[in-house]
Formats: sequence, C-alpha cells, structure tokens
Amino acid sequence: MPAQPLLHADADAFFASVEARDAPELAERPFVVLAGDHPIVACANYPARAFGVRGGMGLPQAQRLCPELAAVPARFAEYERSSRLLLELFGQHAAAVEPGSMEEAFLDVGGRDALDTARRLRAEVREQIGLPLSVGIGRTKLIAKLASRRAKPDGLLVVLGSAEARLRDSLALADVWGVGTVTRERLCAIGIHTLRDLDQVDEPTLAPVVGRAMARRLCGIAAGTDDAAVRAPEPSRQLAAERSVIPASRSVSAVHTVFAAALLGAGERLHHRGGLAGRVEVLVTFDDGTTTAVRASIDPTDVLDELAATARELLDGTGFAADGRGVRKVRVTYTLHRPAPRDERQPALPFG
Repeated sequence: MPAQPLLHADADAFFASVEARDAPELAERPFVVLAGDHPIVACANYPARAFGVRGGMGLPQAQRLCPELAAVPARFAEYERSSRLLLELFGQHAAAVEPGSMEEAFLDVGGRDALDTARRLRAEVREQIGLPLSVGIGRTKLIAKLASRRAKPDGLLVVLGSAEARLRDSLALADVWGVGTVTRERLCAIGIHTLRDLDQVDEPTLAPVVGRAMARRLCGIAAGTDDAAVRAPEPSRQLAAERSVIPASRSVSAVHTVFAAALLGAGERLHHRGGLAGRVEVLVTFDDGTTTAVRASIDPTDVLDELAATARELLDGTGFAADGRGVRKVRVTYTLHRPAPRDERQPALPFG
C-alpha cells in the first residue's frame, strides 16, 4: 500500500442500525425510523430500501411502496450516545479523526497498517457497540469516502493504485462529494459530465461557470491532488450539530423535522459540556451547495427550550421556505458565553 492511506468509516443506516441492535426482531424485516409530528422517514433499513423507501419520505408513501413496513419512533438521545461511543473508538485507532457527521469520520491512522486497522475497527465496533461499520481506504478523502459508499452495507473496500485511476476515469459528477445539483447542471451545459471530461478545460475556463473555489477543487480532483489531510477539530466554544435532509427537500415540515434532530444534538452537547450559550447560529445548505447563515446574540442561558425557540426563529429567518431550492443540510451552533476579563468588568459600586 502507498504511504499514509486514509480511512473513511461510516456506520451503515445509523438510526436504523441502532434500533435493530436494541430490538433484534426488527433486523430482518423492512422498517423505518420516524421523526416529526407529521411522520417523516428519518432512516430506512436496507430491507426497506430494497422496496424504494428512502429518508425524507412521508410514512404513507413509504407504506405504499412496502405494505409490510414497520415503523419505530426516533430516539435521538440514544443515537447521540452511540455516536459518542463510535467516535471514541475511532480515536483509539487513529492519530487524527475528522468527523463528518454523528456516524462517520475520516481517520488518519498514522504509521499503522490501514487495512489491518480497518479490519480491527470494524470488528470492535460490532463487538463493543453492536453496529455494522463500512470502511473505505483511499489516498484522498474523496476516494476513501467513495470506497466506503461502495462497501455498504457492512463492508470494507480498498481503492488504491490502478483501482483509483479506474475510478477517477469513470466517475460521474453526480458521485463527486460536494458537487451540488446546480453546479452539475452548469457543468453539463458546457459538456462536462464525468470527472475525466474536466481534462478538456482548465481552471480559468471553469471559474466563470462554477466559481473560483469549485473550479480549483474540481481541477485538483481530476489531477489527483485533492484533499488528503485529516483535520482533527480543535477545542472550541462552539457546540454544533448538523443533520442531512435526505433527499434534499423544499418541504417546510421536512426541514423542521430534521432541524429538531439537530437541536437535540446541540442541546445534548451543551448539557454534557456545561456552560451558558451567548450566541445561536443556524446554517442552511441548499441542494446546489450554497449556504445561508443567520445568527443572534442572546442573554447567556443554558435553558434548552429557550435556545431551541431562538434557533427556530433563525431557521425561518434564513428564508429557506420561500427560496425555491431544496435544503440539503441544517446546522445549529451554540457559542459558549465568555465572560469579560476581570480588569474589563465594571467595578462594583460602593453601595452599602
């Protein structure tokens, strides 16, 4: 193997896998995890997916596709607990861990053998946490993530050397991580449908079409010089939770349902960390990859209902409901209040 391949580890159908672990009678039958007052599929297990059931569907549509479908309510506190165990175990096998969501991360295994580490990690996640884990091994983040996606469910795939070259030659833009629908449409309009088609154009030609940053990224991917650095998050006063809307949706109720899960995640982090939040920020990612963020400073508080109410107002303030584009992700961030240094505080007045 080349030096320093990366791992992308991803717990398969995470919510559904947690439910099947805790209720083994669900494991072999099609079922979904529901969230929201108007039942929306938050996650479908693989037997349900075989019928075409997908996250983001309403329950009636899912039941039409699969009449024998079972449904269970989401237990976000349990998902957060399992996520913490998962990331802790990742950290025991890697020099650096860069989480992508609550159930997936890139791992830099340092001087360890990547394949051996992946095998041991999968076995320990199954034994200690009771969950299936798919792992991809590649030279860059994109290739490792594509490998783990192709390894699902509950598999391990190495994409290095000639296998990487073949994958890059055949890779459709729809499979390139981070390339949204609008960007793909703009590229298709100039005859770019696959990664290899990018050989026809240079970065200055692409920049007016997709923007300078995306043009630089695409050219790097085509040349095989894309991002290969695993960046462990630094300690921060910001406590955030992000959830994906699958598939991307314009539905206000679907977005609010997913946002409720993000609120639970951020609240759980604040509860465990302790302290008072003095700022709330909400970020919406649309299906074309662009983002809108709205933030507000508040009186420092640790009352989760108050923080959630502010966050919901900010979500509505992003204007996503009237935007017309689908929402792909929602993120809420609570920033811990930092008291002013003692010498900057107003001195106590000598009332007596």
